[in-house]
Amino acid sequence: MSAFKDFLVNNFSFLGKYKRWMVAFKDSLFSVRKSYSQYGEDAYIASILEQYNLNNAMYVDIGANHPTDISNTYLLYRKGMQGVVIEPNQELIGLFRRFRKRDIPLGIGCSNISSVLKFNISKTPVLSSFSDNRDINVYKLMYLPVMKLDQALSSIQCPVISVLSIDVEGLNKEVLEGSKDSLQKTLLLCIEYDTPEEKLDFESLLDSNFELINTVHCNLIYLNKKMAAHLKA
Repeated sequence: MSAFKDFLVNNFSFLGKYKRWMVAFKDSLFSVRKSYSQYGEDAYIASILEQYNLNNAMYVDIGANHPTDISNTYLLYRKGMQGVVIEPNQELIGLFRRFRKRDIPLGIGCSNISSVLKFNISKTPVLSSFSDNRDINVYKLMYLPVMKLDQALSSIQCPVISVLSIDVEGLNKEVLEGSKDSLQKTLLLCIEYDTPEEKLDFESLLDSNFELINTVHCNLIYLNKKMAAHLKA
């Protein structure tokens, strides 16, 4: 089955567009599942958020990928929340506009600079990256704007970030470096890591208010204790 799937991906990648639309359509119609993320981290995050007063909060999902499949924020969306979703793949951002109408979709990338960078779109979209150091099956290249998260959110009324989810395939550290102001108003941070060294890099960029409260497979989940005290229900 894996070999057949690889054959389809490599030779009929255009079919994936219709599959991704159908998955989003199906998930939007069916009852809410316990989890939509890869390892159940969204269910854990939702259980933590229930403890806080989040009337003025929004989630921010960087590298949001598909609106429902392997999503860290779709469960929150189905629970009535809304937020900002950042995804440079224009096909996928179109799905967000169709199936997550309360969200604010931004078809850009995030980093520690403001520039235009080459975006490598994989035949498996979840692996797409601005980094040239990833071993991915590139489908096509695009040049897209990237900016610091702090700049991207500067004109959006977002006094509290309930959860900041970061999964950008190779540039997670750079996204953190461009999110210093946003982190100050973030309650939960969920960030994917690949190596212990990368985890140490993340923690060197976080102030002492951020406490690691769980590791779900490759996802580190931090609680901002200062924001937690402020938002406690």
